[in-house]
Amino acid sequence: MNINYYKEKIALNDIHLRKLKSVIRVMPMLKIITFLLALTLLILGFQADLKKECFFAVSFMSLVIFFILQKKDLKYCRSYSYYSNLNDVYQDEINFLNGNYSKYYDGEMFVDKKHEFSYDLDIYGENSFFHRINRTKTYEGTICLAKKLIDITESADDILLKQKSLSELADLENFRFNFLVICKGFKFDKRNNKYSYIDSDKPNSFLSSKVALLLIYASITLTILTSLLAYFHYIPISIPAFLLIFQLIIPVIYFKKTNKHASEVGRLYNNISRYSTLLNLVDSEEFKTESNISLKETLFSTHNSLTALSKLASILQRFDQRENAYALVLLNMLYLSDIFLLRSYSKWKEQYSGCIQEWIDSLAEFEARISLANYIFNKPNYCLPEVINNSDILIDAKSMGHPFINEDKLVTNDFKIHKSNFMIITGANMAGKSTFLRCAGINYIMAVNGMKVCASEFQISIFKLFSSMRNTDDLSSGISYFNAELIRIEQLIYFSKKNNHTLIILDEILKGTNSKDKLKGSIMFLKEMKKLPISGIIATHDLELAKLEKEDPDSFMNYCFEISISESINYAYKIQKGSSKNFNATLLLEKILYQ
Repeated sequence: MNINYYKEKIALNDIHLRKLKSVIRVMPMLKIITFLLALTLLILGFQADLKKECFFAVSFMSLVIFFILQKKDLKYCRSYSYYSNLNDVYQDEINFLNGNYSKYYDGEMFVDKKHEFSYDLDIYGENSFFHRINRTKTYEGTICLAKKLIDITESADDILLKQKSLSELADLENFRFNFLVICKGFKFDKRNNKYSYIDSDKPNSFLSSKVALLLIYASITLTILTSLLAYFHYIPISIPAFLLIFQLIIPVIYFKKTNKHASEVGRLYNNISRYSTLLNLVDSEEFKTESNISLKETLFSTHNSLTALSKLASILQRFDQRENAYALVLLNMLYLSDIFLLRSYSKWKEQYSGCIQEWIDSLAEFEARISLANYIFNKPNYCLPEVINNSDILIDAKSMGHPFINEDKLVTNDFKIHKSNFMIITGANMAGKSTFLRCAGINYIMAVNGMKVCASEFQISIFKLFSSMRNTDDLSSGISYFNAELIRIEQLIYFSKKNNHTLIILDEILKGTNSKDKLKGSIMFLKEMKKLPISGIIATHDLELAKLEKEDPDSFMNYCFEISISESINYAYKIQKGSSKNFNATLLLEKILYQ
């Protein structure tokens, strides 16, 4: 998506903001004038001998105008906040297109060096794929998105459902950006199961019963009645005083329980109220794709989550407002406010117990899908992959590029790999081998998640993925680099035996040993891998591995990234058949040593 698109949106919103700002500026003065006018006319009405009704009528009308202005002021302030936040969302997208992803969480906590492919393919961490697509603001949404990026489905129908779902959300611009505006109010919190307390804590069945309600009303009625009788001197003042103290004792009995609820759930008020706003947005949207309709039904079929969370938000707000000790004592003494609060909370739990986490998770799924759809919207020149039933082809791509590289610097390549084939890729340093390996892997991950990919055409069958490109030693555990490589190979073999078919992506095999031993071990490794349900893309500097094509041309094929050397080194970054002829390590070193 062109940056100018978002700049135009911001410019239009700025017009609204300027108009709203000019109105908001005069609102306080208008409210003061109408309120003072109402008050003045009311006083004059009491003092006037004639036409009192006129003074009172105009005073009443001024007061009505005051409340209308108050309501309008609140509406204008909300609109101003909305357009300001919407501009922030658009600015975030401009920052994304300019290569700045700092506004959103980078997924560092999901980095796993032992995972089958996520570490090698830069799925998580700073400037990672997750960092580029993430628009989630809640912990649950972040977890949901992170899991999607390492979950390779085994169903072609599942990919098709994902494609339809994300394509629909990408087209629903207003829904998507409004969703992001509301989510801006969430504060990212890494605490898991924040809402588990609400689901797990058992409701107080007595407090929510009709008997308890009758007793509460009886106590309040008796206290009010005796107070009136004492006021008119029909009974001693000590009787209502005793009842007032008694009514204060009842909440004290539950004080510890009430405080516990307040500390556990009171802080969730802001989030729950925002979830209610999100639910209202989802409820008002008419989806057409099966997956989005099903997700919406999860929120509204069994119980109306919008009504439920709106009620819960109101209850949590009351928990959150129990800070004024004097008011708390007075309200409990007169009205048993804490008992009514506990009763409302218990009744809510009786009706909706066990639902809240499911609703939060469903909204998290929407949040994750919107992150993926937003990326699709920003990349309109990408293509939608096709899942093919041809069991022989794993990937068949035209003009495939790496999605991390800016379009002005992007070099694309055609790429096809068949089942049980091994591509041996040779080439000079920095010629593009490692980037190509990651390019194939990351585009496949995008494809199985229903996203568009960086290619003009992209066909896939479904397979598992395993990579080994960044093995490291671990001195604290006494693991050398070579030992780390062996552990990774063992993991690769175990993983491949468990799955129907695996594409392995390797950047140099056995780097941690001498060249002769490395060559012998690499050849032995690849010949054994041929016996497993595996295909492979293997980058290497060892030209001897290219001889495997002569021994077994049906399994091994040579490709290379060639460079041209004249007065300078020219990198084409284009893959071609055959093995590399030119290398640059000595030349580059000479430039450093003899400059």
